[in-house]
Amino acid sequence: MAYYSLVASLPSLQIGDEPPFTTEEYVENASQWVTERESEILRKVLLQEPDIAPCPLCKLIYDVECQIRNAIARQRGQKLGVDFKEYLQPHDGFIGEVETFVKDAFAQTDPVELEQHLDRGRWNLAEQLVDGQNPFGFEKVLAYGIQLKIVERWNRMDVHVGKEKIEAVITANTEKEETADA
Repeated sequence: MAYYSLVASLPSLQIGDEPPFTTEEYVENASQWVTERESEILRKVLLQEPDIAPCPLCKLIYDVECQIRNAIARQRGQKLGVDFKEYLQPHDGFIGEVETFVKDAFAQTDPVELEQHLDRGRWNLAEQLVDGQNPFGFEKVLAYGIQLKIVERWNRMDVHVGKEKIEAVITANTEKEETADA
């Protein structure tokens, strides 16, 4: 089914921009236009609601994200000299592009650039949901939601809050070491 009005009304997204609305608002608004089943898929994928009856699109997105996380675990494990195999999760399918963009991300020396590279890869994979499909179809509605989540994630990041959190972790770990030594 085509959703010309819905897709045409969506503002453009860029990583680093202020999101035009929250993912929850997007799902609520899109649910007025899409079928009930598609609304369930949006909730499952974007809001991670548990166990709505499995669907091929949900499975595809799960498998892609699982492959990304496995590739990240392999890269981190190799970098740290740690056995990463216990952290790998099973998934169906294999996308060579995932391995490439994760490997390229870990070539970055700045952790922020590494995360940006990973999210740009996720962004591009969301765009590929639409490739060869109807550009006004449900796949576009879902891809937009995935990209909106990425925009929201980057918008929530704050250098000062991040520094406070890392200092709290360091302080807590230092206090644990001091009490263990005593």
